[in-house]
Amino acid sequence: MDTQYHSHMAHNQVSGKTILLATLSAIAVGGPLLAMMGFSFLSTMTLFIFTSPLLIIFSPLLLGAGFVLVLALVGFGAAALMAIAGLSALGWVLRSVKEHEFLGLGTATEKLMESAENVKDTGKEWAGNLKQTVQNSPENMTANSA
Repeated sequence: MDTQYHSHMAHNQVSGKTILLATLSAIAVGGPLLAMMGFSFLSTMTLFIFTSPLLIIFSPLLLGAGFVLVLALVGFGAAALMAIAGLSALGWVLRSVKEHEFLGLGTATEKLMESAENVKDTGKEWAGNLKQTVQNSPENMTANSA
């Protein structure tokens, strides 16, 4: 068993020439990469040192510009949501008209007008209830009696 181990080790030994070539190729590839990394770090730190005072001086302006940018993005998002809601409502109305198309266009129009009247009546009812509630409120009673 001992001879088997030694013969196996003899086949797996690495020569000095292979180690030397591997080292030279690592230096040839790694050296320029290390130099570029150092140059990049040096230039980044130099720019950081020179621009830090400017960043501190103009920070109020940059903060205001950031707020304006965020508000503009929120506005565009709200506009997009409203456009989607409008298109959805338009689609709902068109589907409703197509649903009643078999009854004839006049009947579909009458149905839509009837729905509008129901909404209008409900609004008037709600406004009347609100007015009644305000008139009967304890604050209003004390104001009327004074």
